[in-house]
Amino acid sequence: MHWNDKLTNASLDETFNIIHPFYDFIDCSLIVDMSEVFLQNFKFGNDGKLDIVSELKKYKEKADKLRFSAQVKHLDEALQAIYKEHIPDTSNMPMISMKLHNPWHGSNINGLSLLIHNLLPVGHQQSIMKYITISFGCILIKYSVHGSTADSLIEYTGEKLQFMHLIGIFSLYINDHPVLQEDENMNFTFELALLEAVTAGNNEAVKFLLQLETVNIDHTNEEGKTALMLACERGHEDIVLSLLFAGANVNIQDNEGWTALMIASEYNHTSFINMLLQANANPHLKLSDGSNAVMIACSNGNYEAVELLISKGVDHKYQREDEVNAFMLACENGHTQIVELLLKKKVDPNVQTKDGWNTFMLACQNGHTQIVKLLLKEQVDPNVQTKDGVTALMFASSNGHHEVVRLLLEWKADPTIKSRKGSTALKYAKTEEISALIHSYMHKKGNTKLEEDAASVHSFESGYGTGSSVYSIKCNKYVEH
Repeated sequence: MHWNDKLTNASLDETFNIIHPFYDFIDCSLIVDMSEVFLQNFKFGNDGKLDIVSELKKYKEKADKLRFSAQVKHLDEALQAIYKEHIPDTSNMPMISMKLHNPWHGSNINGLSLLIHNLLPVGHQQSIMKYITISFGCILIKYSVHGSTADSLIEYTGEKLQFMHLIGIFSLYINDHPVLQEDENMNFTFELALLEAVTAGNNEAVKFLLQLETVNIDHTNEEGKTALMLACERGHEDIVLSLLFAGANVNIQDNEGWTALMIASEYNHTSFINMLLQANANPHLKLSDGSNAVMIACSNGNYEAVELLISKGVDHKYQREDEVNAFMLACENGHTQIVELLLKKKVDPNVQTKDGWNTFMLACQNGHTQIVKLLLKEQVDPNVQTKDGVTALMFASSNGHHEVVRLLLEWKADPTIKSRKGSTALKYAKTEEISALIHSYMHKKGNTKLEEDAASVHSFESGYGTGSSVYSIKCNKYVEH
């Protein structure tokens, strides 16, 4: 276009009409610079063959002819004279200089606008197009801030150090004052930043990162955990809401089969469970060991989670391949309220595993007296044996649970039953007190013929004298809660 020909002798109105199609790009140097950084190899047009960087450079040449024409110069001088007192003086504006990690190369103008919007105080986020310049290499942005002082900006940005670190700013200066100075992290990605922001509980950074078009919200760490799982582990309700609102996948399973719902069940986050179910979380998925969400909640004693999951239709009678179920885990770990709840839900208190263990044995082994009483009232047979011939009395005796041994003897547990290796509860007695209790009971029953090895107190077979959990679910690694 021959600007001189078009603008010669043109009136002000005619001049504006002529330049109207181009007024957004009168100074398009920044547009060209940004396109070279963020739009390399971007094609457009009906046939998809036009290179946007090349086309913008051509456009800039035309725009520059207009910008530097005598007519525009006269127009600018006239407008300056009229609006001079209303034009901001940029010479005294504080200058922000920031360096961004490499993945910001893949962002766009919207991402940079979001960055400025979230970094500066409200009211100081003027047009990014007017005041921003970009240098090549690592992303270096210089931004003049209108209507603020350097001191106020230093104070404000100084309170956002974690936010800046998490979103990929590794250096920030206000004029010559360093606010943030870190080494460039060549391994930085927005996905890892999202996981780190969730771990830190910084919802501001999480929401910012979720607005970037390049972020994969369902990225997993080495353990297979997503941002949503990490938020559920740490109890960050605001972050869970942000992730669900942004469309996080609620049914991804980590390397061991854990889902966000299972993790919420482990930590008794009932509000999370409700939110996840509303987001179509599948409550019937299972861990690699076959455990479901109810079993996880039962193992950890989370009454509210158990009650909620059962009300949502999760099978509380389900048994894993080893035939362990939720009721066994509650009995094993001493969660009396949950045991009472499941008994009301008509679970079978006599169910056994493939090895012959039942709920009663698990409660006796771990000394859970109240649960032992509940099960005895349910008419559980105290003399049932495992495939190795071991009884509940033997388990209680070998683990030193004096009160449980006394209770079992009162309910007619037979101390003369022998295991497959020929030992009785007396042989397994861990303490002198338990040995004396069994002796006393046998004398009262008229059984004075004691075992030859009865005096061998504390000598019990390997595998039955352990007070540790036998069937409990392997918990999540994160326990600081």
